[in-house]
Amino acid sequence: MYFIPQPQHLQEQAGSFRLTRSHRITLTCPASCLATAQLLAKAVEQSTGLALRIDRRGGGKVHPGIVLQLASGKAQSYTLEITPEGVTVTGGDEPGLFYGVQTLGQILCQSGCVLPCLSIQDYPALPVRGLFYDVTRCRVPTLAFLKTLADRCSRYKMNQLHLYIEHTFLFDGLSEVWRDDTPLTAQDILELDEYCKGLHIDLVPSIATLSHLYKVLRTKTYHHLSELEEAPGAEFSFHQRMGHHTLNATDEEAFALVCRMIDEYAPLFSSRLFNINGDEPFDLGKGRGSAKAKEIGAHQMYVDWLARVCRHVESLGKQPMFWGDVILSDPESIAQLPENIVCMNWDYSPTPREDHAKALAATGVAQYLCPGVQGWKQTINLFDVAYANIRKMAELAHRYHAQGLLVTEWGDYGHLQDPESTVPGLIYAAAMGWNSEIPEEDQLNQAVSLLEYGDRSKQVMAVLRRLSQQAAMQWGQAVEFSEVQRGRIPGKTMDQFWAESRLPAGKAAEANGIIDQCQEALGRLMPQMDPAGRQRMLPYFLLSDGQKLLNRFMAQLDIPGYGREAQEDPRTLAGDLETWYHDYAGLWRRTSQESELYRLGEVIFWMADFLRAY
Repeated sequence: MYFIPQPQHLQEQAGSFRLTRSHRITLTCPASCLATAQLLAKAVEQSTGLALRIDRRGGGKVHPGIVLQLASGKAQSYTLEITPEGVTVTGGDEPGLFYGVQTLGQILCQSGCVLPCLSIQDYPALPVRGLFYDVTRCRVPTLAFLKTLADRCSRYKMNQLHLYIEHTFLFDGLSEVWRDDTPLTAQDILELDEYCKGLHIDLVPSIATLSHLYKVLRTKTYHHLSELEEAPGAEFSFHQRMGHHTLNATDEEAFALVCRMIDEYAPLFSSRLFNINGDEPFDLGKGRGSAKAKEIGAHQMYVDWLARVCRHVESLGKQPMFWGDVILSDPESIAQLPENIVCMNWDYSPTPREDHAKALAATGVAQYLCPGVQGWKQTINLFDVAYANIRKMAELAHRYHAQGLLVTEWGDYGHLQDPESTVPGLIYAAAMGWNSEIPEEDQLNQAVSLLEYGDRSKQVMAVLRRLSQQAAMQWGQAVEFSEVQRGRIPGKTMDQFWAESRLPAGKAAEANGIIDQCQEALGRLMPQMDPAGRQRMLPYFLLSDGQKLLNRFMAQLDIPGYGREAQEDPRTLAGDLETWYHDYAGLWRRTSQESELYRLGEVIFWMADFLRAY
């Protein structure tokens, strides 16, 4: 039997228990546990067809079937007992009871109404297992999708969800910032926060408060708050959006703007946490603040700014969190920040650095280890890289007693990747944060195939893994090619592009052949999948078709030292790109608001026009 996450202690026993229509789900705990009982009733009906009634008894009297109860124990812990007489789930607290029911749900989907006798004692190795989700760079999800995402997090015992924004919230008086977007509203946040509480998920507000403020700092009203001046009328650039646009930390008006955003956003969340981010301030001290940088140094400027923002967050009764990339250049300077901060230590390499986790642990600061689902700049997330990165970061989290493992999902370069391909990385992190005994990649992928996609062959993740590796030209490389050609990356030449991108010339046809093989393999696996799992393959088919088009585009390019790989009529490829985008836009709208979808279209249409003129 497969479990995600794997329980800490599991003992299989002889015999079984068969659920029947006469059984009930009996609550012997507070009425606040009713939602957990309802979740279980739904799982029973989905897996067995039985519609069990929910009952509540006192005085030790219970109806035969499934009993849900509470007893004092470790935070988030539970026990699950299945005997020939019935099922008992006992939570050490209400979240623990909820997690026990989620485990029972995984047993039900594999066993139906005849449940194997067993005993489980379970609890998390790390207090926090979370997902950091980018809802600001082009893709703004619908509220319905965000609820679905919370459901999926809770199914695998995640208990934290961060929504990252730079500009995509409908701030009062900042219409110039969000006017061409479809921002989240206060009502959206309030409704999602309440929904997450019912799933024992802490919904954490997350705002850029220093860097990555591209859309804010390109407005007529606020452009003067930027550390570096931008030429008037500069065209939009995905590359520039990632690399520049840091606030001038010496400007009091900039600090007032940040406080204004925090003050409006924070009250919408019940969380005691507030994530101020503060990562990658590449421009700090290089422009309007250069005099201050010469006086005290750019690092001290950063620490002083961070401390001010943290103190403001604390004044609202919240605990500040921030990214640790800058502070790690001088870990001792963390002593200048408030004592109760949480430092988020990110590293997205397959072989992340251990010294950073060790250095933060030595300071005594609470830290999260933050790997990534590896979807940015891709058509399909790189599942093998995600597994390697998440595994190593999880090992460091357990070794250095981190407070949490927070896996990140970013939307660099337009957020082309579909939310569906984030799911495996999310599950990897959930599994590795809960239990320090980390399963091998093949074993975990088999469990994901079965439990998430209903694939009885347990092979679908192996196919998707291979499918994700066939990018002869990545989406990010295609975007940069278009922007260098159009002069949207100042100072970057085509010679530099070729040198940095190192495109695997001559590999397009081979990669596309493997994509065809993988698509056929997915088709052959479908009889082994449940209907919902089959439907969820659509994004993989469509995005891998898009990858084939990118590979074909690369094959048309005159790569220095190699030449062109393909000789197809470029006008045919141009039409195929435009037709694909039409279908992709329909897929986008299933989960996301319109937001900046048009920016992806602009790149695709440029590529088509480039081909027609080539």
